[in-house]
Amino acid sequence: MNDAQGLSGSALDRLQAREEILQICFWYQGEGLGEHFSPASVLPFVAMDRGVVAQIFETLVDEGALERQGNGFAFSPEGKRKAGRLFVETFTEFQTGTHGECTAGCCDGDEVCDHD
Repeated sequence: MNDAQGLSGSALDRLQAREEILQICFWYQGEGLGEHFSPASVLPFVAMDRGVVAQIFETLVDEGALERQGNGFAFSPEGKRKAGRLFVETFTEFQTGTHGECTAGCCDGDEVCDHD
C-alpha cells in the first residue's frame, strides 16, 4: 500500500495493512521498545504515509484490537492475541534452525548438542 492508495485500496489491501501494523506493534513490544505505540513509532517500518498509518490505528481501535492510552495506543487483550497469532504465522519459518543448526539455540556448532 502506498501513499496514493491510502485506505481506499481493495479490501484485501486494507486487511493486509491492518495486519502488518498489528505485527509491527507486537514485534515492537516484544523487543522491549515499549508497551504503547503511535503511528510515528511504526512509521519507520512501513512504506505508508503517516496519515494512512494514523487511519489504520483508528480502524484498529474501532475493531477493538487497540485501545487509546494517553497519547498513544496499546493492545486490547484480544488485539494482542490476534497480533501474536499473525506474527507467529508470518515468521515461524524464519525461527527454525538451518541444516545442522541447533533449533534450541544453545549450541555453537562445536559442541555436542543434547537436542538431537
